[in-house]
Amino acid sequence: MKKKYKLGIIGFGGFGKFLYQAWSTLDSIEVVAVADLIHQELNNPVIKFYENWEELLANDEVDIVSIATPPSTHAEIACAAMKSGKDVVIEKPLAISVEDARKIISVRDETKANATVDYMMRFNPIFEVLAGWKENRPFGNLNRVVVENYAQDEALPRDHWFWDKSLSGGILVEHGVHFFDLINFISGGKVRNVQGWQSKRNENRVDRVFANVEYENGLLASFYHSFSRPGIFEETSIRLSYDLAQIEINGWIPLRGEITALLNDNTFEDMKKLPGINIKEKQPIENIKDDSRPEGWGDIHIDKKKGVVQSGGSEYRVEFLVRAAFELDKNKSAVYKDSLRELMTCFISVIEGNNKIKTVSLEDGLKSLETAFLASSPFTSHTG
Repeated sequence: MKKKYKLGIIGFGGFGKFLYQAWSTLDSIEVVAVADLIHQELNNPVIKFYENWEELLANDEVDIVSIATPPSTHAEIACAAMKSGKDVVIEKPLAISVEDARKIISVRDETKANATVDYMMRFNPIFEVLAGWKENRPFGNLNRVVVENYAQDEALPRDHWFWDKSLSGGILVEHGVHFFDLINFISGGKVRNVQGWQSKRNENRVDRVFANVEYENGLLASFYHSFSRPGIFEETSIRLSYDLAQIEINGWIPLRGEITALLNDNTFEDMKKLPGINIKEKQPIENIKDDSRPEGWGDIHIDKKKGVVQSGGSEYRVEFLVRAAFELDKNKSAVYKDSLRELMTCFISVIEGNNKIKTVSLEDGLKSLETAFLASSPFTSHTG
């Protein structure tokens, strides 16, 4: 009979409760304890409530600890949890300093505990497909990424810990690391150079940030995050430019997107792996008119009968152009919970010694955190 792991959640605010809703449905998990500064009456008699996290760690029944507290507390709690014999799932960011992140890694190595970071976006079915493309590169190189994130601040009052850099690390640390990690995951690239800018609403609130990141594989990526608008305008878009494809993905928890690509029969099969794919247009390459040069400027000399196009200095053989849309068949909350479940399921497989399963490592958390800190110094550039 498969083991049922006993889970304790430290930090039982809105997000902690969301984690409980997601993970309590797994056959491999039983939530047995929660800890929060604010006392709460729990309707489940199996779950023990603690007003401080130290008491929860003293509970020998707990196998895995989920840390969903403000970022400034992650390092202390994670290190104490691993030293007490627990495996840990740490909410992003890993820590609010690179030194603390490295300390967590050091304690993991000393205790031989299992630990992961909640980069659940890696487990979204859309991004799982895109990440697979970095190996066989069906559309050539990924050259450009643009992340535009417009978030609301109506749920973040002036005294919320999010605005206090000593508690959150700032927008790029508390929030931006998700997207730095996501592009690391999709591209497989190593950061070479980082530039960062920020805009202050006032002396106490940095509410808009921007970063340019250059990768060693030639990828150039831009990240903009704004926490300054009404919720009705909240939106996130991610644009990806490959040699042979343009992709736009919508939503912070992505549910849908569009792709335009130059394909052959083999790469068409790669594109069809995108969930809920709906082909809008498919035309032979010889029927495609190239209007990039105004009439009278001369022709672009491409042998369309042979289907050869040039991009990034390379020649590619393609047969047709496709425009398509793709979409997940669930709502935002369901996709979010599914991604969390997949993260936990993979983590348990690692705990059980399955070396074929790849999960988010603490080193992944450190890598994205280092980029966030380089970008958090306004009007500066850094070369790795």
